[in-house]
Amino acid sequence: MGRKKKDSEETVSLFPFLSILACVIGVLTLMITAMALSQMDQQDDSLKRVEEFEKDQKDITEKQQELEQVQSQVEDLSKLNRDLILALEELKKLKQEKSKIPTDVSPEEKVKLLAEANRLEKRIAEIKDEPMTLQKEIDKLKIELNKRENPVAAEVRIQPGGSGVDLNPTFIECTKNGIVVLDGPAKDLHVRRDDLRKSLPFVELLDKIGAQNKGTVIFLIREDAVYTYNIASSVARSRYCPNGKLPVEGNGKIDLSRFKNTAG
Repeated sequence: MGRKKKDSEETVSLFPFLSILACVIGVLTLMITAMALSQMDQQDDSLKRVEEFEKDQKDITEKQQELEQVQSQVEDLSKLNRDLILALEELKKLKQEKSKIPTDVSPEEKVKLLAEANRLEKRIAEIKDEPMTLQKEIDKLKIELNKRENPVAAEVRIQPGGSGVDLNPTFIECTKNGIVVLDGPAKDLHVRRDDLRKSLPFVELLDKIGAQNKGTVIFLIREDAVYTYNIASSVARSRYCPNGKLPVEGNGKIDLSRFKNTAG
């Protein structure tokens, strides 16, 4: 009796593998899309910071131009001082010359002397008001110079912004020579720029902030403190302490009331 012939051969279906592959591709596509959207948001925030920085740079340039104008006015002030001294000396000299005119002279010489005296009298009348005028101009320039050289009276108000509104920030001011902690338990802590990498109080503060759930450091950067900020932020990153930055325009006292009101 012959062997029964098989009606069909065994086959392998690729359908489950293709389905899994399609699902994996779909998940990867969603992940890539989410990452791209996140990067776009970060780029928008970065562009905003760049625009703010460029605006600050423009303001700095304008202030430098104003300072150059003030320096020019200082030179004018020195010139006015010299003119004032010369005018006073000439006035004194003319008065002395007038008093030396003799009385016992011939009619011809008397006419000449009277003409000279009249000339001196007119000259005295012309310059007698010059010292007062020059002094008023000097006083005016001194007042303007004092205003330009002492802008610290105006406070610098830090404005809340960005996406990190649900945070517990500690503000640290970066100056040319070091950092100053402006709030929190370590308020008024001063650390020199050259000591930032080895300052135990600064490191302990960063560790304490980094251990908080929403703790972060906001570095407030003065115009001449970029190098100080680079060192301070590098130390913060090495201690795994979240940190951000805000530029500070001008040299006035920093006002954090807007942040306190937001936090409240």
